[in-house]
Amino acid sequence: MGYKINTGEKGIKILIPNFLTIVKIKTNTPNVYDTKPLFMLTEEENQIYRDKSDDRITFFKYKLSNFKVGNVFDASQTDMPLDEIEEQLNPVLDDPSADGIADTFIKTIYKDGFKVRYEDIESGAKGYCDVKDNVIVLRKDLSNLMKLKVLVHEYAHGLAHQHLKDDGKDYHIHRNKYETEAESIAYVVSKYLGLDTSNYSLTYLYSWSKEKDFKEIDDSFSTIVNYSKKIIENYKKMYEENLGLYSDYYQELKINI
Repeated sequence: MGYKINTGEKGIKILIPNFLTIVKIKTNTPNVYDTKPLFMLTEEENQIYRDKSDDRITFFKYKLSNFKVGNVFDASQTDMPLDEIEEQLNPVLDDPSADGIADTFIKTIYKDGFKVRYEDIESGAKGYCDVKDNVIVLRKDLSNLMKLKVLVHEYAHGLAHQHLKDDGKDYHIHRNKYETEAESIAYVVSKYLGLDTSNYSLTYLYSWSKEKDFKEIDDSFSTIVNYSKKIIENYKKMYEENLGLYSDYYQELKINI
């Protein structure tokens, strides 16, 4: 990536497993083979091995041979701009209008059967959704806009991924898919609300979906669209009840005027 190790830094010694690729070589005795590390093949043997129509020398297995000492370096031992990287990976999202919107969103979430709780999350995660107990947990120290973004993200998990209630293993197998869906929904809803979370969401989405092909991402589009619409509609209904033209507050204000 173009970064360099600082002058005078000493490497951190680690043990590196040394794997050897092993091939098997046919002998004159049926079902009896010799084995040899791939790097020890002669040029003639290499030609036989690369010829897919010739089965005299074929791939056998990977075998752990030994360990050797190697060097690694910590990021702090390089000229990487760590503060800038940290800011890009974990930007401080802030927007004064997010406070009022978050309050309405929490009411929306409660009406949908979920509870919201604030905790000191030791893992460093910004939040999580307990689909079994319908509880959304947020980290206490989040900025107002980040709190709202995480709230919508976990709400999206709660609505779109209810099937994981009975199959937690599926989440771990397809975690990239579910995280991409939830963050995409959070991004769409935030854009609808006029809040910009792109500094965080785009990096997050890339990290979870970079290994996926277009077919896999396309399979998630209907989930993203349908639940983005559902969350927006739920929010709009709650907004009208609490702050819209038909709320008790505005009706009382109109009568007084």
